[in-house]
Amino acid sequence: MALIDNQNQTMHQALVNALSTSDRIDIQVGYFYFSGFELLATHFKDKKVRILVGKQIDPKAVPNIISMQQKTGKPVDLERFQSWDTFISRTEQKSKYFEGFSKLFNESQVFDDPESQQAYKIFEQKIIDGSLEIKLTNTDEHGKMYLVHNSTEFDQGGDFPGTRFLGSSNLTYNGLIEQGELNDSSRDKQVFLDGCAKFDSMWSDAQNIDIATPENNDEFKDVVKKLWINAIISPYLVYIRVLHELFGKDRSTDIETPGKITDESFLDLEYQLDAIRMGIDRINQYGGVIIADVVGLGKSIIASAIAYNIAQKEHIHVVIISPPHLITQWEEYQAHFRLPGTKIFSSGKIEEAYRWCLDQVTGPVLLIIDEAHRYRNELTDDYTLLHSLTRSNASNKVVVLTATPFNNDPKDVFALIKLFQTPGQSTIRSVDNLSLRFRELIDRYKKLRSSMRGNKLTPEEIGDEAKEIAQELRRLIEPVIVRRSRLDLQTISRYRNNLIKQGIAFAKVEGPDLLEYELGELFDLYLHTLETITNEDHGFEGARYKPVTYISEDKRDEFKEKYGAYLDDVDLQTAQSNLASFMKRLLVMRFESSKEAFRITLQNMIDSNQMIARWYHDQGKVPILKKGRIPDPDTFITDAGDDLSTEFVDQFNTENDSKYKLLFVEKDWLRQEFIEEVEADTQVLLSIRDQWFGPNKIVADIDPKLDCLVENIERLLRDNPSRKIVIFSAYADTVDYLGEAIKKAGIDRVYKYTAKDASKANRDLLRANFDAGVKPDLQANDYDVLVATDALSEGYNLHRAGVIFNYDIPFNPTRVIQRIGRINRINKKVFDSLFVYNFFPTTIGEAETRIQQISTLKMTLINAVVGSDTKTLTGDEELKSFFKEEYNKANSEAEFESWDAIHREIYDQTSNEIIEEAINIRPRSRVLRVGQSLNGGIAFGKKGNHAVFAIKAGDELEPQIVAAEKVLPLFAAKPDEEGKSPDTSFNELFLLIRDKLFEKHKLPRISGNRAKALQPLQILIDNFPPAKDYALDLVKVIKEYDDLSEGQYKQIGRVNMSDLNQSYKDLQAIVSKQTIATSLKRVDQLEGLSELIVLSEELRI
Repeated sequence: MALIDNQNQTMHQALVNALSTSDRIDIQVGYFYFSGFELLATHFKDKKVRILVGKQIDPKAVPNIISMQQKTGKPVDLERFQSWDTFISRTEQKSKYFEGFSKLFNESQVFDDPESQQAYKIFEQKIIDGSLEIKLTNTDEHGKMYLVHNSTEFDQGGDFPGTRFLGSSNLTYNGLIEQGELNDSSRDKQVFLDGCAKFDSMWSDAQNIDIATPENNDEFKDVVKKLWINAIISPYLVYIRVLHELFGKDRSTDIETPGKITDESFLDLEYQLDAIRMGIDRINQYGGVIIADVVGLGKSIIASAIAYNIAQKEHIHVVIISPPHLITQWEEYQAHFRLPGTKIFSSGKIEEAYRWCLDQVTGPVLLIIDEAHRYRNELTDDYTLLHSLTRSNASNKVVVLTATPFNNDPKDVFALIKLFQTPGQSTIRSVDNLSLRFRELIDRYKKLRSSMRGNKLTPEEIGDEAKEIAQELRRLIEPVIVRRSRLDLQTISRYRNNLIKQGIAFAKVEGPDLLEYELGELFDLYLHTLETITNEDHGFEGARYKPVTYISEDKRDEFKEKYGAYLDDVDLQTAQSNLASFMKRLLVMRFESSKEAFRITLQNMIDSNQMIARWYHDQGKVPILKKGRIPDPDTFITDAGDDLSTEFVDQFNTENDSKYKLLFVEKDWLRQEFIEEVEADTQVLLSIRDQWFGPNKIVADIDPKLDCLVENIERLLRDNPSRKIVIFSAYADTVDYLGEAIKKAGIDRVYKYTAKDASKANRDLLRANFDAGVKPDLQANDYDVLVATDALSEGYNLHRAGVIFNYDIPFNPTRVIQRIGRINRINKKVFDSLFVYNFFPTTIGEAETRIQQISTLKMTLINAVVGSDTKTLTGDEELKSFFKEEYNKANSEAEFESWDAIHREIYDQTSNEIIEEAINIRPRSRVLRVGQSLNGGIAFGKKGNHAVFAIKAGDELEPQIVAAEKVLPLFAAKPDEEGKSPDTSFNELFLLIRDKLFEKHKLPRISGNRAKALQPLQILIDNFPPAKDYALDLVKVIKEYDDLSEGQYKQIGRVNMSDLNQSYKDLQAIVSKQTIATSLKRVDQLEGLSELIVLSEELRI
């Protein structure tokens, strides 16, 4: 007797040795798994094999088996996946055995490599020719016995009939090689014959279930037909199957619709229903979704319906972060969509929302973030708090509402994605590592910007690189975007027909056209003022806003020593310099907007400068904001407020509050130029104020821009009294001024609206007079003209109006698109054409000097307000086309046809019968296609619910993970295209592509703030045992998952390490233990998902 323990000798090797002299083998085992047969296939090939199986796996457990096998990289122990069904028929038992076999074959990697396929062919042929028989015992049998019968030439005249192996090894890879087992072998004749008698008795039991015997192998042949290895499939069906996996849920998911939720207060539009389904699906897959429909297509409706469906099903809290001017709108959506208990927080109260979630909520929340582009800067306090809020629970869900982000700075988009994704271990599988690829793209974008500033590239090269960056950005984020444009609604016939059925159409937008108003006798003063503000040498410097840039070199170390924990002095210098430039720009914009807005801003800036001078002279120091609290200029510039002086005053507190409030720059740290330039700025501003608003009454009473507006209002109302007019300004001061001034001019039916006018009564009045969707009997006609800030540019229907005046020069064409969206609504078309006008100052003059002055005026204004290079913009026609081209460019960036529209249309037009046929394709099917555009291979895989595509084209060494947008055109096929079976040469290519599909994430590159954040943590690990576990976990979150915000990385890197106990506390204030636990748990939720589908195609030209 010899003991076999799979260590000194494996059961596999013992059987191979014994089989070398045999002609047949009988096997009784608990489990028979193909991995065991494969090990012995060539040795079984010319032998008679009978296998009696005592147990079977549960077919439903196949995904778990596959998942565990992928996780460990080894075959798994099947004992835990045994079927425990007791009261099932023999037919069902046989059916379940076949089902388990075919599912393992079609869904696992077991048969992907050529050796396994060759072993299977031996297996299949032996069953067909009857040399392999398999039976299943009717009751569970645990015994394991192998009887290797010697052929007559080796049986020593009958004295050595064979070898019996008895013990614990199943006919599996684990049983024969991998795991510890204990078996003994015996060559004793009587022992062998006793074993044969036992086996024959069990084999002949009438209660056994025949799996594969000569009498019933037709049933097995039917199973064989269902295996991918024997299928020649249609490329068209593969294409439809891929489309079904991508888009099928968008049609089939059962949801509560807006109409049903709101008792028909809202329409059920097909494209919105799809968006709701898509949003729910993306949230389930990725933890969040970005809804980026173009203006006027109902982002808020979609988000509200998503919230209702998820909240009802999962019983979770809904938290909405909204700009202040849209809070009342969200309160109405909350009521309409029956979201009781929903908490709505202003965008300025992120910290309050964070504290509420920590203190009041025990489970996950669904977070809706409106106008999320406000939070694109990761270094701000608000973003850091918002990021922490999303990590309050591992199962939090996030809905991001924003404009189409494909042409943004990649770091801005990355900031939004990080609100619901763990970058280093992302569930977005269109890229191998989201963190790595985003950071590469961010660097690439920085280089492009640098090249543009240094004139290192031609305009064509810049355009090509910008286009490639935008395409790559789209690839990275496409899986989490839900977006439809008006072009999509026309391309996809299901959407188009639904809109026609409900009587919905879109108007044509005419313009924006330029309305030039004559400055007349104000021209010289206007131009002089503009040049004084913008002059780089002797104009307004903005010194008051950038005191850090005046710190003496010999005092900079002292400044850094005191405030190094709160800020980076280089970053702060840049931020304050930008802030000063922004304030100059703001002054120009307010100057151009209206005289009243200009007067208020001038006075605020004068007061602010004089206040800083008093601090300098009386207190011996100057207050500043730390960088994290300096508003983003592009956000602040759209607010109704006037400048930052109020925010500075509100935050004047003691130095003890400096971590959250103000910091102070000591007077003796500053060069003398600071106070000199502050006071010089004050004199410049006082001089401008006196010129415009001093005793010169003639100038004070002149307003040619207002006169031009009134004249055009009167003309338009005279030509068409039913076409109401909306006048937009970025500033409440201008709106207040216009509201009164237009009435004084004799136009009484005018209504003005700013954020401070928000009330239910005023909203009802607006709807009654300007919303064409209101029932006719509830409509009113008390006003012809509406003057409003951008508090109405989002969330309101104003489509009884057919004209928009942009009273200020549009500094942002996207804002113009949003304004037009108020009168070009999805729910009802009132006018066939909508007219849009922009105002711009000019004067009349034929002298060369005057012409040059006019050109200077126009270029200076556009450079200051729009920030565009107008060196070549000289003629009036060029100026008129400039704004229209800017609008058309922005509109085309938003209103392009989505890449998937054509594929969705094809899927929508496919019959249910064809879709069902496609669904029945074996999950690992392969097909060869000739006459294609490239040589190579493409594959579609699905891990859990996460779709992923890979391609290997031509001579490329490595396959690439690609977006569906790139590879779907290669999968596309006509119904009559015939496919072929790939030959063995495709196996190597397939394995490369398959491994690329599901390879583990590469570790993200460590640099910049992330690298600096690791340094204090290593100090704690080495020197402070109480913090070791915390620090090690946080290192993992940083290095492997990249799951903190840039602001947190920066704060960690600045923690003072002189007192390690205090350092530990400071670190936990930045990143709590709960946040770390949440990050680790989020990653764990992705682990263990099995790939269920791998459809691949070999392409040949």
